[in-house]
Amino acid sequence: MAVQYHLVLRKNMSKEVEEGKEKLYYAQTRATRTCGFDELCDLIAESSTASSGDVKVVLDRMNKFAAKALERGEVVQLGELGSLQLIMGSKGSATTEGFSSTLLKKARLCFRPGTILRNTTQVAKGERTTIDVTPVTPPTGGGGDRPEIE
Repeated sequence: MAVQYHLVLRKNMSKEVEEGKEKLYYAQTRATRTCGFDELCDLIAESSTASSGDVKVVLDRMNKFAAKALERGEVVQLGELGSLQLIMGSKGSATTEGFSSTLLKKARLCFRPGTILRNTTQVAKGERTTIDVTPVTPPTGGGGDRPEIE
């Protein structure tokens, strides 16, 4: 299955924009559906000896203990899935004495995918789709958005 995209007219973000080319069409990806947590647990359970409930418990505990390890500043290795790390930048200071923790920016969670997920990006193909923009016609009759009492 290919990654679906549609075209969106947006402002041209190039540095030097030619006359008449202020807007260009750009691809915007579109998810076909969401694979929910319960569905993912069921799929994992179907291909293993664990029950769906067992999978949920393990993933719940992994989430809890990964968060604690990240708070300690550790990189969390998730096997072939990849790794997680909290990263933080800062504003600059001219001297080391002038630097304080108030210059730190908000921490971000960095996910580095493992080989299997990273290879997915290498083999992904795009498939153009169209979005149905049929205008919705409001129902006729009645007195608006409130129920009518007869």
